[in-house]
Amino acid sequence: MRNLAVLLPTYNAAPYLSDSIDSVLNQTFQDFDLYVYDDCSTDNTKEIIESFKSPKIHYIKNKFNIGLTKTLNKGLSLLLPKYEYIARMDADDWCFPERFEKQLHYLETYPEVVMCGTQGYWLKDMTQVPQDGWTYPLEMSYIKYNLLFGATFGHSSVILRSQKILEYSLRYDESKINCQDWELWTQISKVGKMANLPDFLMKYRILEHSNHRSPEKQKLNIEYRSNIIASYWKHFGFSFSEKEIYHLYYSETNIDKDLFKMKVEKMINAFNGIFEQSMSELSKANQKNFSYKLARRVLSYWKRSGVNRMNPFVWFFILNKIRFMGKMRLIKSLIR
Repeated sequence: MRNLAVLLPTYNAAPYLSDSIDSVLNQTFQDFDLYVYDDCSTDNTKEIIESFKSPKIHYIKNKFNIGLTKTLNKGLSLLLPKYEYIARMDADDWCFPERFEKQLHYLETYPEVVMCGTQGYWLKDMTQVPQDGWTYPLEMSYIKYNLLFGATFGHSSVILRSQKILEYSLRYDESKINCQDWELWTQISKVGKMANLPDFLMKYRILEHSNHRSPEKQKLNIEYRSNIIASYWKHFGFSFSEKEIYHLYYSETNIDKDLFKMKVEKMINAFNGIFEQSMSELSKANQKNFSYKLARRVLSYWKRSGVNRMNPFVWFFILNKIRFMGKMRLIKSLIR
């Protein structure tokens, strides 16, 4: 079995593809093969790839345009049995030279970790290297709980340990054209540990027409998110429908006070329960971070519901129900 395969799907990404491939080929760790899966591009993708003349690059073009999710699964089916690790890379992103070296060192040090990601910068101008950036959580146990609220990894930053993915026959959900990464991470979290390095080793290109940013895809994106989150809550023993998750996490619909109290009570009960489950696993710092995240979610729903935030009866109701945070800290969090 070989060491590392890099899975890079592409579709009409010619303006960015050379930079992405260059960043992979210029890694300090060189024991890898790069598999570029072309989903029937109509631009000069093939010519760009062939211009590299690198024996590391394997170019595979789909017979038909099948979409990102099926292309990723096609790549996994080929590569998982042949390589110990599979690294993801997107055709419009860029990785720093030490990326593979640092991630593989971590995975070799912690054999219980099934997937390792990194921090990264989200940029419209890829020539920039900011001094700091928004970070993903590091602690393995916290990642498991954070997946209830967000994807928690930069998709093209991850490296997978093939053995566990093969053992449990894990793949991307082909019914989803986006958020397929988040759904897979929730499945991986059930069979092994995951981690993010603290190092900023990626640059993610912000494109307005991408799957999760284009206006026409945003509604579908939220539907997928609601499906993933509702399913994942069941893993912790709490039942929400997709419609309930959509309403609690994303909806901007005004409702009356009594309906709000009924819905927010179910939300708070689940938050109390999940926080209690997490306490034995999380560090004190992440217990504090998690309780703050839960409080902000309650506040977000309260704001979006249209229910008067000055109503003392609602304040008393919420303060009386929440157990995941002390009363004084909770008041400070909710009035911000």
